[in-house]
Amino acid sequence: MTSAQIARKDFEDAVRSRMVWAVVGVFALLMVIIVAAAGTSDLSDSAATNVIAVFSNIGGQLLVPIIALMVGYMAIVGERESGSLRMLFGLSHNRRDVFTGKLASRLGVITVATLVACAVAVAMALVLFGSVPVVTFLGFIGITLLLGGTFTAIAVGVSAMTDSRMKAMGGAIGSYILFTMLWYPAVAGIHYVVEGDFAGYEAPNWYFFLLRLNPLEAYIQVTGSLADQFVWGIIGWQSIVEDIPNSALMDMNSLLLSNRVGGDLPFYLSDWFAVVTMLLWIAIPAVVGYRSFRDADLN
Repeated sequence: MTSAQIARKDFEDAVRSRMVWAVVGVFALLMVIIVAAAGTSDLSDSAATNVIAVFSNIGGQLLVPIIALMVGYMAIVGERESGSLRMLFGLSHNRRDVFTGKLASRLGVITVATLVACAVAVAMALVLFGSVPVVTFLGFIGITLLLGGTFTAIAVGVSAMTDSRMKAMGGAIGSYILFTMLWYPAVAGIHYVVEGDFAGYEAPNWYFFLLRLNPLEAYIQVTGSLADQFVWGIIGWQSIVEDIPNSALMDMNSLLLSNRVGGDLPFYLSDWFAVVTMLLWIAIPAVVGYRSFRDADLN
């Protein structure tokens, strides 16, 4: 058996899990509600791209990361706690086979779940608007898949580094709290220390760069660009830790990065670099998790 066979077996087990299908079903149902809300929203002129903006705010920042963390956090530590790792090693698997197989399997699960939800979103958009911009929606689906992969890799990496279910769960929950609740205030604090005040409507490029090292902020940037409208973060830190005039806060599109940075955007604030950031958030946790698992005492 190889890592590919481990991935296939683990994926098949996940597909047979009622919990996984229940999660996918709830996800798809929420997508129906989200798209219906997009159809009646006044984010723009009832364009189909409202679906991207509303999905990014609710589905992308809340549902996709949470489902990905649920899918991945027990990948390795579950086998470790149950003693199944000894059986896998007894079948001539090494630790790399186990880790890469589990990672590939869980990435496959979140890919299927996300594609189902996105298919529902596109179908609803077609019903509501009659047509959708194909290239834009393909980009939206691609970046959403990448977000799911990011949080799955983080969860599997955490699972490989821990020796108990509770520690893995704590690491998964902690990562989500870091990206949603702690990252933005921490960067705002760095700006205050360096500049002597909080960021205003215009801010140094390095400030926006540090913000967009957060995979959720990178996702918001790309989806906002695809929808051609500003997408609020799930908490809306701009109105809390930045010194922005109320007039700008009321005019959401004025908060687009292209309007807050003078001149052309540097490459590290571009959409393609946001994609690179998310790819790094897949690669780095996977490498760190594997090395920790490789060197761990599993007795």
